[in-house]
Amino acid sequence: MADLLQSLFDLFRPPPPPKPVYSPGGPVPAKPTVVPIPASPSVESGSKSIPDDAITFVLDEEDGSPAYYVKTEEHWSWPGGVSGPTVGGGYDFGYVTVAEAQADWAGILDDATIERMIVAVGRRGAAAEAFVQAHRDEITITWDQAVAEFKTREVPKWLTRCRAALPNFDLLPGDCQGALFSLSYNRGTGGYADPGPRDLEMREIKAAMIAKNYAAIPAYLRSMKRLWPTVKDLQNRRDHEAALFEKGLAST
Repeated sequence: MADLLQSLFDLFRPPPPPKPVYSPGGPVPAKPTVVPIPASPSVESGSKSIPDDAITFVLDEEDGSPAYYVKTEEHWSWPGGVSGPTVGGGYDFGYVTVAEAQADWAGILDDATIERMIVAVGRRGAAAEAFVQAHRDEITITWDQAVAEFKTREVPKWLTRCRAALPNFDLLPGDCQGALFSLSYNRGTGGYADPGPRDLEMREIKAAMIAKNYAAIPAYLRSMKRLWPTVKDLQNRRDHEAALFEKGLAST
């Protein structure tokens, strides 16, 4: 999540505890043992379910196809900017605490793998890039494990954050919720209240939600493309989110 903002960490997460000491000169850890993946509970926002295609939409934006994931995303990656070391369905260790990371991956990965992963907590930007370059292949997260973590941990967590940040979120059709979920997962929810010029459209989206002027939101999503004039992936993502939101509006 290359544009994930500092305000997300400030608003929702306490400062991370001191990072465990990692010795780059030590032995290379063994590949993780595959453990049973827990069944996914139903994913709901208030009284409505987020459509499966909206969840798939976000995974596609984060990781592409399963084949692409296996080729490029099974190990540590660094999306750039102020991002941290990232694994799975866009799971950024730069913006979680040790306790959160342990809880998010418990039952999906074995304990030894999780302990190797938490040394990445709190690293961002250049520090994250250096970490990934040094340790990229020391963990492997399969596609099934990535999907299990995303569906059972990230979706409920971020729907809660969307509801807290955006009034009337539960009144939206499922695809509209999915579009704002995607935006929030990518950029964080702090921008909905941040007064800076970079978050103008985020604030406008919140204002439109308060006024129930939902038809205005796709234009704000597309307007955000100004922030990444040379980053085609993020420009495309905002266009895709706008189209998904419009699809949801058309369904009512």
